[in-house]
Parts: sequence; structure tokens; C-alpha cells
Amino acid sequence: MSMEGTGVRAESTDATPRETADTDDFTVLSADAGARTLAHFAHPRADTETALAIVSDPHVSTGKEGTWKVFHRTEERLRAALADATAREVDGVVFAGDLTEDGRPEDFAGVTDLLGDLRIPAVAVPGNHDVPKSFKAHETPPLSTFEDRFTPGELPFRAAFGGVDVLGLDSASAPDGSLDATHAGSISAAQREWLDAALAESDAALVVTHHNLPGLGDCFGDESAVPHPPVEGAAAFARTLARHDALHVSGHVHLPAVTRCEGATGVVCPALSSFPQAYTLLEVGPDGTTLSLVPVADSEGVAEAHELARTHSARSRTVSEVVADQLSDLPLADERDR
Repeated sequence: MSMEGTGVRAESTDATPRETADTDDFTVLSADAGARTLAHFAHPRADTETALAIVSDPHVSTGKEGTWKVFHRTEERLRAALADATAREVDGVVFAGDLTEDGRPEDFAGVTDLLGDLRIPAVAVPGNHDVPKSFKAHETPPLSTFEDRFTPGELPFRAAFGGVDVLGLDSASAPDGSLDATHAGSISAAQREWLDAALAESDAALVVTHHNLPGLGDCFGDESAVPHPPVEGAAAFARTLARHDALHVSGHVHLPAVTRCEGATGVVCPALSSFPQAYTLLEVGPDGTTLSLVPVADSEGVAEAHELARTHSARSRTVSEVVADQLSDLPLADERDR
């Protein structure tokens, strides 16, 4: 199947067999099983071998329990991911949004504490749960506080790790307040202009937002069944990415996938908080880019997360089924020879 349009898988272009796994056997999705290849891409490429830990949707909660996001394990899971990334000697940690359960000050403090001993540089883009919303009963710190804590200065940002430029954009909030009453996302024209100029100056770029490009309809059987709509302004955003052959990384929907839009390639990362509780290892070198799923829970933890997702709601059950389907036949894409 071609990856053009809304397809999420591509036939391998070499003789490498796909990994298959029975995802009812939670051992194969546990930390003991190790990393599994999600996708290979011809670009970006870098002369300097560079590794990044992409952590998406940790949803850290310092007091809440339950739900399919397994809030009572979130601090433990983030601690494990950071320890694993440190042991792998990655060049940086990149958060693709939703660092906190729902933007509560105490949960931001929990994330800050967990990052306090990290000896690897880390940057983050905000998710819809990290920014002030009009419908929240509690007060969420302003975006400027997020920028002070988790970005090199302000959004959008450019951060160099090894041979790769990470370009972080804010898809979760808007200066005019248009996103204050929704969990939807948008990329403004000003950010697209900034991105176009930044990509023109970069030889190997990874563009990170919380919200996704279009293309998840095939995963759910119907575009209308996707739990969150794609980022507003996606077509213009994707055309900017495609002009520079940049790889886009996002989170938000709690599942691994590869999408195509207007010639741009997007990778949707699995969530650290929900089944199967993993981060994404991204490795860039002269031959291209490889992304791998790195589980951080033991088999009992994976089983717990799966059961909570299966029973919490119709939506969480559907997402867990899509996750299992995506992980049953890897890699999702192999385009190294294109």
C-alpha cells in the first residue's frame, strides 16, 4: 500500500522482514523485551550520529489515580524513561506535549522535579493539557511559565542536538485565545513563516508539535472515527515541511503511526502514560533515520494499562485496539532506499 494520501503503512523497499508479535502476550511489549523498530526513513540524514528520546504524553499526575492514562504510574514511567534514555547516552530528550495530567501547578512541579537530576538537555512543546483552558476549574500556569521551564527561550524554538536541529512549535495555544475553549490544535501563519526560514538554514531537521498531521483514518477504519482532528492549517503546514524534506513528530492520540500529507511525512508517537507505555528512540545518521519503540513498564504494568484502556471507555478501548494492531506488524514504514 502506498503511503501517499492517508495511508499509514508502506511496504518495505528492501528484504528486511517485518517484526510480528502477539500483543496479547504482554511480555513482548515490556521493558524486558527491549526496543522494537517502528520505522526507517531516508531523511533526515546527519554526518554526526545523533540519538534523541522522544517522550510523548507522559500526563504526569502527582495525586490522581486510574483512568486509561494510568495516572498513578505516570511519575514512575517518566522516571524509567529518563533513566533508560540516560543509559543509552542519547543527545537529548524531546517532549511532544501533554507533560501534565491537566496543567495543574503541582504536576508541573512534579515534572520539573523529575527533570532536576537529568544530565541530558531536554526541551518540550506544550500539549493541549499543558496550557490554560477556559473550561478548567483550576488555574494553569501561563504559556510563558512553560517556556521558561521547558524551552530554550520561547516558542517556536530551535535547539541543536548532535547533528540534528529540533524545531519546536506551539500547536496547543494561540495568542488570540482561539484555542482556549478546545483541545484542538493550530499552526499559525507566523509560525509557518518562522519554520520555513528555520528549515532553509538546517541540513537535518526534526519538527515537533503536539497535534498531528492528517492521515489516521486508515488506522481507525474511518477518518471520522479518529479521536482528535488533525491540526488546523495542516495542508499549508505540511507543504512547508515537504519543501524541505523535514520529518514531523507529534503525539496527542496515544498511538504509533506514520502519516502522509501533501508530501510530508509525519510520525505519531506512542504515549508514555497509556498502553503500551513507551517512548520513541530516534536515531539519525548518514544513512537516514530510524525510530524505535522503547517500552518502560514490566509485563504486569503493560497488562494493567491494557486492561484500564479496554474497560475505561469506548474511546480508550478503540485506541488500545489500534495500538495493538499497529504494533502487530512492524515496521510501519521502511523508506531508506527511496
